[in-house]
Amino acid sequence: MHKQTTILFVLLFLLLPVASAVAADTASKLQIRSSSFNQSYPGTVIASRQAKLAFRVGGPLIKVAVKPGDKVKKGQLLMQIDPRDFNDSIHVLEAQLAGAESQQDRAQRDFDRAQTLFDQHVSATADFDRARSAFDSAFSGVQSIKAQLQIARHKLKDTKLLAPYAGVITTQSAENYEMVTPGKEVFAIQDISTLEVEIKIPENEMARRPLKKGAQVNVELPAISNRSFTAKLVEWNTAADPVTRTYALRFSFAAPTDVNVLPGMTAEVSIIGIDGQPSSYYIPEQKNASGTTM
Repeated sequence: MHKQTTILFVLLFLLLPVASAVAADTASKLQIRSSSFNQSYPGTVIASRQAKLAFRVGGPLIKVAVKPGDKVKKGQLLMQIDPRDFNDSIHVLEAQLAGAESQQDRAQRDFDRAQTLFDQHVSATADFDRARSAFDSAFSGVQSIKAQLQIARHKLKDTKLLAPYAGVITTQSAENYEMVTPGKEVFAIQDISTLEVEIKIPENEMARRPLKKGAQVNVELPAISNRSFTAKLVEWNTAADPVTRTYALRFSFAAPTDVNVLPGMTAEVSIIGIDGQPSSYYIPEQKNASGTTM
């Protein structure tokens, strides 16, 4: 009996470190499995479309039809450049075209006569070739002036700056009577009939979160209490921000008509997703005053 007790004591002594290691590992790693999770992220409201507008031609402004804050319709006149120089260019080209067409008609008649004489073996081949070359040259001249005239008419049309889509004018960079140059920004416009909210999520969330266009989230705005909006996922970045190592996601929702929700406002986006994978959290070991692991 004494011998059996001694053997049992030795076995317990040998198994004690293994049990302690298992207990320590169990205590240091905690797994939580959940069928769903709800995570909130801070975001910023942005316009669904925004553009900086500029003229394709230059000249002095003679009309500024809108100002920042105005709502505009697609095709509405925003600014007008003095069209006089462009009209004059068109008149010059129209006169040149009339002269070129007259030369083409004369060359056509000469070529027709040369063709007839050549077919009757009355004129030499050289005379026929000269008539044909003169007609070809006159025809090319007419086509060149027509192309220049089309460009001039396009430039005249471009003296009017029109709204590319319905939206709101946000900034104005030129005043009436100023000389503007091609490509210089004069207006900025935003389409806020549909709004978007952008959030940034860390890479570990990006790795385990299934992304699908149309997935719905809940959007709350601190500026509007007791109000939330349903938004749908429209796009996301597949490259991380090099500094924050986060990925940008954008969600779209229709702008409300009873309150002003404007680009730049802060938002809180709540994502509800399904995730059957367990989440592991490591709890650091703690030791008591005697140095024993707890």
